[in-house]
Amino acid sequence: MSLNRHLAPVLTVVFAGVLVSTLVAYFSTRATMAGLALGQARQTLGFLDREINSRVKELASRLELWSQEDLYVLALEDSYLGESARAEAARRMAARVRGSTFDRVFLVRPDGVIVTASNPDMVGRFTVGDRNYFQKALAGEVNMETLAAGRHSNVPMLVIAAPVRTGDGVLAGVIAVAMETARFAGELPLGAVSSQTATGYLLDTAGRILAAPPGIETDHPWHDWRMDQVRQSAASGEAAHFREGETGRVLMAVANAETGWYLVLSADEDELLRPATRMAWLTGGVSLATLALVALTLAALGRAMAVMRQSEEKFSRLFMFAPDSILLADMETGKVVDANASFTTQTGYRRDEILGKTSAEVPLYVNSADREAFHSRLRRDGRVDHFECESRYKNGTLAICSLSGQVVIIDGRRHLMTMVRDVTETKRMQEMMVQTEKMISVGGIAAGIAHEINNPLGIVLQASQNLVQRTRPDFRKNLEAAEKIGLDMGLLDQYMKARKLDVFIEDIQSAASRASAIIRHMLDFSRRSESRRTVCDIRAIADSALDLASNDYDLKKSYDFKKIEIARDYDTSLPDIGCTATEIEQVLLNVFRNAAQAMAQADPPVAAPRIAVRIREQADRVRIEIEDNGPGVPEAIRKRIFEPFFTTKQPGVGTGLGLSVSYFIVTKGHGGRMAIETGRDGGAVFCIELPKDQRLEV
Repeated sequence: MSLNRHLAPVLTVVFAGVLVSTLVAYFSTRATMAGLALGQARQTLGFLDREINSRVKELASRLELWSQEDLYVLALEDSYLGESARAEAARRMAARVRGSTFDRVFLVRPDGVIVTASNPDMVGRFTVGDRNYFQKALAGEVNMETLAAGRHSNVPMLVIAAPVRTGDGVLAGVIAVAMETARFAGELPLGAVSSQTATGYLLDTAGRILAAPPGIETDHPWHDWRMDQVRQSAASGEAAHFREGETGRVLMAVANAETGWYLVLSADEDELLRPATRMAWLTGGVSLATLALVALTLAALGRAMAVMRQSEEKFSRLFMFAPDSILLADMETGKVVDANASFTTQTGYRRDEILGKTSAEVPLYVNSADREAFHSRLRRDGRVDHFECESRYKNGTLAICSLSGQVVIIDGRRHLMTMVRDVTETKRMQEMMVQTEKMISVGGIAAGIAHEINNPLGIVLQASQNLVQRTRPDFRKNLEAAEKIGLDMGLLDQYMKARKLDVFIEDIQSAASRASAIIRHMLDFSRRSESRRTVCDIRAIADSALDLASNDYDLKKSYDFKKIEIARDYDTSLPDIGCTATEIEQVLLNVFRNAAQAMAQADPPVAAPRIAVRIREQADRVRIEIEDNGPGVPEAIRKRIFEPFFTTKQPGVGTGLGLSVSYFIVTKGHGGRMAIETGRDGGAVFCIELPKDQRLEV
């Protein structure tokens, strides 16, 4: 009995506490669930609002693009061409209506008369000069209007109109698209946003139901008192509560800014809150079980804390001694909170120089757009893998880095852990391997193609030469043969010139000679030069290539190389290297030609064309840089510039083999490197590196 007396107050207090907590939990949960339901309704209406705006703007954008087509400007002219253009415009409009969301497209003169349309019966039947959409379009505005009844179909319509201007900007007329509001609204996913407890509606300002889920009566408009509730909810952004007979109702409404329509979700209030009531009672029952689990939870929490401390110690050791560079930053402030030893070694920054600073204050990113893109992907996906960007180290060195980042929780705060891996050399090796494979594959087929074409090409050249020789009026054997058959060679010569047969024969010879030159390039590309390597002065080779370029006849036809300023910058103590002088000379000549042609074709022209030739000695190589002040090479072309048969020149000007053969000579023939970069002034810089320790052939 004594124990019971001591337990009674305790049990009373516990019971009272559970009762109070249950009531609090009930009302709190009910309010929370109601708020969640209404919040979900707001999100649903917002989705429908954005969907309508998106579709209307898409139609408006499409119409604005159509208004810029020359065909519609011509169709508005009162001429014979205008009549033909109107017929073509009608066919084009009809084609655009088929399979689209709108019902008709029509073209209107400034006086409001429809001149052509996707529906021929609209032409000349009525005018639209008094319509607001037409007046606003005449004022130069792309706009839309909801009509209570269209003049063509006598049903509610949605019309979008845009001005049509001539090439000089003069207003020529108006183009418009029209669709039945019921059809437009019927394509909205009202059925998807409706549920067992809520129903979605689309209403116009007069209360007419434009769209509703299947099975809902749409013939009768809503009463004025109900529309007052709709307007009140749309204006305040809150739910409107009212009674409909014995049933309590709640609705949420949004007014669409583009169309003026109302998007409404209406529900039975009791049905809407029924899950909240069940959840509240369930919460009360859970409260009792929670009291019993507190002690067990505290014990488990102590064990978890011990495990967490051990995990943090392991993480700290892995972080500090990881071979990859790792940076840790607070997600809220963006400030760096830690960096491991590999990061400081790689970038050259000390830990005290970067701790407490943001990624924007530590200039690791060369382009701020890369930093924004990295963080944008991180916020969207929660992690980023192998994001490549250009970075700058403390000493100014530029490097290509691969970034991988993930959000981790440390001490209850969200942190960004970024792994930075320098892949500069890896990227260079990949580019060299890809380019080398292309050279090998194309080289293998080049010889076969060349040999197969050479024989019939020789016959063509020989036959064309014989035609020229045997039709000469001053050749003795021709005169003897002509005299035997009574042919006047002078008249034959005049006939050939009158019919331009001599020009045709010259064209055959020119085309065959060009094909022969391409064959020679392909053979040069496919086989290694038979010349032997010797000890060469690279400065003399460069000077010789410049002399050849200045006397190149083909180059003079488009641009005189002698008008280009040549700046030579050679190291005075350059060593001799082992190479094939004629091959390296050909490589340099190809680069000089490309530079001169690029500057000659620049728009606007280069005022003072200049080519700088720099030769430097490096640890194990000799580096040649050829820089021009032309327009430069776009990134997309730089990636393919060494591919065989790739050329940006017009047909008949280039074969696309010059730079690919040069790349093959440097990389495969001499074990060097060849690349293209962008100069300080925006021009192109070709970089050629040749090893100094090349062995000579015996």
